[in-house]
Amino acid sequence: MQDLRYTFRVLAKQPLFTAIVILTFALGIGANTAVFSVLNAVLLRPLPFREPQNLVALGEYDVREKTDPGTEIDSISYLDYVDWRAQNDVFEGVAVYTNQSVSTLTDGTEAAHVQGEAVSADLFALLGIQPVLGRTFLPNEDEPGNHVVILSHGLWQRRFGGDPNIIGRSVTLDGQPFQVIGVMPPRFTFPISSVPPELWMPMSILRESKDGSQPMTEQRDNNFFQCIARLKPNVSIQQAQANIDTIAASWRQQYPDSKANVGAKVLPQLNAMVGDAHSALLMLCAMASCVLLVACVNVANLILARSLSRNKEISIRAALGAGRWHIIKQLLAESALLGALGGLAGLVIAVWGIDSLKAFLPGIPRIDEIAPDIRVLAFTAIVSLGVGIFAGLLPAWRASHPDLAGSLNETSRGSSEGGRGHRTRATLVVVEIVLALVLLASAGLLVKSFVRLQRVQAGFDPTNVMTARVALPNANYGQPQQAADFYKKLIARVSILPGVNSSAAAWWIPLSGSEISFNFDVQERPVPQGQQPVAQVNAVSPDYFQTMRVPLLRGRAFTDRDDRTAPPVAIVSENFAKQFFPGEDPIGKRIIPSGSVDPGKPPVREIIGVVADMHLISLRLAPKPQIYLPHQQFAISSMSIFVRAQIDPQSLTTALRRAVSEIDKDVPVYRPRALADYRAQSIAQPRLNAMLVGLFALIAVLLAAAGIFGVMSYSVTQRTQEIGIRLALGAQRGDVLRLVIVQGMRFVGAGVILGLIGAFASTHLLQSLLFGVGATDLPTMFIVTLILTAVAFVACLMPARRATQVDPIQALRTE
Repeated sequence: MQDLRYTFRVLAKQPLFTAIVILTFALGIGANTAVFSVLNAVLLRPLPFREPQNLVALGEYDVREKTDPGTEIDSISYLDYVDWRAQNDVFEGVAVYTNQSVSTLTDGTEAAHVQGEAVSADLFALLGIQPVLGRTFLPNEDEPGNHVVILSHGLWQRRFGGDPNIIGRSVTLDGQPFQVIGVMPPRFTFPISSVPPELWMPMSILRESKDGSQPMTEQRDNNFFQCIARLKPNVSIQQAQANIDTIAASWRQQYPDSKANVGAKVLPQLNAMVGDAHSALLMLCAMASCVLLVACVNVANLILARSLSRNKEISIRAALGAGRWHIIKQLLAESALLGALGGLAGLVIAVWGIDSLKAFLPGIPRIDEIAPDIRVLAFTAIVSLGVGIFAGLLPAWRASHPDLAGSLNETSRGSSEGGRGHRTRATLVVVEIVLALVLLASAGLLVKSFVRLQRVQAGFDPTNVMTARVALPNANYGQPQQAADFYKKLIARVSILPGVNSSAAAWWIPLSGSEISFNFDVQERPVPQGQQPVAQVNAVSPDYFQTMRVPLLRGRAFTDRDDRTAPPVAIVSENFAKQFFPGEDPIGKRIIPSGSVDPGKPPVREIIGVVADMHLISLRLAPKPQIYLPHQQFAISSMSIFVRAQIDPQSLTTALRRAVSEIDKDVPVYRPRALADYRAQSIAQPRLNAMLVGLFALIAVLLAAAGIFGVMSYSVTQRTQEIGIRLALGAQRGDVLRLVIVQGMRFVGAGVILGLIGAFASTHLLQSLLFGVGATDLPTMFIVTLILTAVAFVACLMPARRATQVDPIQALRTE
């Protein structure tokens, strides 16, 4: 306790030094705590299910496109799930789930969209979750005709007032009665996503067919299901992969038409859920660690300089009998206390930073769980004490070896530093420059990559376009013609609203993360079903291309005459035309997309137009071949509405809801959002990478500049007599300026050379995060080197200018 009080008194005597060190630590620790909070919530915190380490995701991929899909696995068909469940010997259980948007009407109140999920009956048992009310699904409730539903805790509270007698009550979903059999616990959600489900229904609703057509659960190539499994005890992922590979190989023999090129992949459920964000988060952790290391080196330099001014104090204590370990312990206590105070300040910065960070984070899972918890607090405490001791270790060791005779016979200047001490401080500055240049190079590459990604033309104009989703109840709009008539009326009404230029409807919204793909055949060049190419498919209303401002390159657009009574037609993208009709005019050619809303074989469609390519999934990837179908010929109940307006499109939300209600008050409108937001969201991760690493690089450069300034300032102080003599002997002040700057720039030059070597060696790890720029892009390396050199030059210039102001007479008198 006495040592602690002494430590506080020593630090209080030098408030400026103490404040600078605490701020330096706070920046480094705050950056690391904020990034660790994200890493902890997304990657380190176990999934909230029973034995989450044994949960795996199962998916498929096309072996023609990749040998290993990484975390990018595709969905599967229901029949694939049935095979995996029956034929595996490595899983305790296997379950599937798929998004099921529904409309709910309760007690005749206004229709509201509810995000639902259709799940196999064994899902909740597999997760090890029990409801707070009622029960989960029984195995037989996956069979057709069972209309039961489980509510989320939030929906139960919000829509039903937390009614404890909700079990057994009938609610209307999509115009059909469903019996409530359970309510899940608070905060439970599955799948974990940015749009969590509010209720769960069994597979029975997808195994039913009202018009006699084959249900999607009986179609081997209808891949709309996500799959999760639980490993048996002592079974590894590698063993599970081998077992699944065996089943997939048997598919290729049994179903050559649909499974000839299918591979299977087993992934930890957490990895599959996080996806590409995993590598980005690890990169941010590495960059934040570099900032912390720069802060440590900077503080070590400050403490080393401060210890020189305490040589006499330490020498006196040593002369009076203080042992070397006692001196080291006291000095480490001071640096550890500084680290702890810096950690507290860093925690405040991190809490503020986390709130700001959430606004820029893309829609990654568990974003709402990002907050300081006991693990984050422990991390901050350990890092704070660790960096405090690490930064003070070298200065403490150096200070524990005082030159008693020299220190006690010190003249009025009060401190001296030998060549060894000067080299130590210079080495620390070089280390700071190396780390700062590596961070600056990484930031430069990520910023350049983001700028190039931002300049990519999406193929459509998102300006002043509002989007929204509309879901029609199947009970009233179960037939394609009913859905087609509704959307035709709706588009006509919306198009005449004040301020609206045009409106349209489509299956899905570009850059929203959704995608529908079909196999297809070219009638003139048919291939076996298992070898058919794949294209993205979207069903659109006649004014879709006009509303999205997508150029029509050849042929004609859809019209109202392209309905169910007209010959089947299609429009293809430019990439599609070049890939499948090279050197030919695609107009008039016939293709056969595999999907259809009517029973029987899909119709042959004549190509009537070619439009420009659109980036429908990602701006990073080249546009895939695309097929557009007229919605009147391929009508489904759930559609996206697009409204191009002369005014703020968001102001049209109320008018759109009114237009829908005028046609059918039981149809909800949900997720109104500007189309530009989807484009911005699609590049949110690269934007975040560039912003954070740029901020880290800025902090590192400023700390390195401060380190250079400190070393050069101290050097000028130490060389005051030498500079005075030089000036007295006739040296010009320009000569003194050049002398000091050259000395400082030697450190900078060494740091830049080593930093470039480090940058070229380390930035290749960023390659997967870059777009349109190489990991060793020479122009970027040149620019960041110039920036760091210029900052370092300014840091050297200020002490050098002070050196030119030395009064030779005063300097010699002082000595």
